[in-house]
Amino acid sequence: MWRRLKDNLDNGVKKIKWVSSVFSDRLKIEYSLMKLLYQSEQMERKKDELMKKIGERVCELKGYSDRYILKDRVIMEALHEIEKLSSEIDETKKKASEMSKIEE
Repeated sequence: MWRRLKDNLDNGVKKIKWVSSVFSDRLKIEYSLMKLLYQSEQMERKKDELMKKIGERVCELKGYSDRYILKDRVIMEALHEIEKLSSEIDETKKKASEMSKIEE
């Protein structure tokens, strides 16, 4: 009887350890996923600020008909930074998507 009780207790402890390790791993994944999504959101905000900067610069150059707007240094730098941020955002979202898939 004691042996059966000890075996049942040992099996129960093993199951609890397994559940806690699965839960711990899943929490780590979810935390990493939240960090990636937060980074993505921060990059989106920076991208929006750059677009606003481009709009402001276009309004400033509106009076100068002799200037080609897309050749302006400020606008070119902002456009280059937007392209870079867009690729980083896509990469971050791809990582988050891969991480959130549940493996069997």
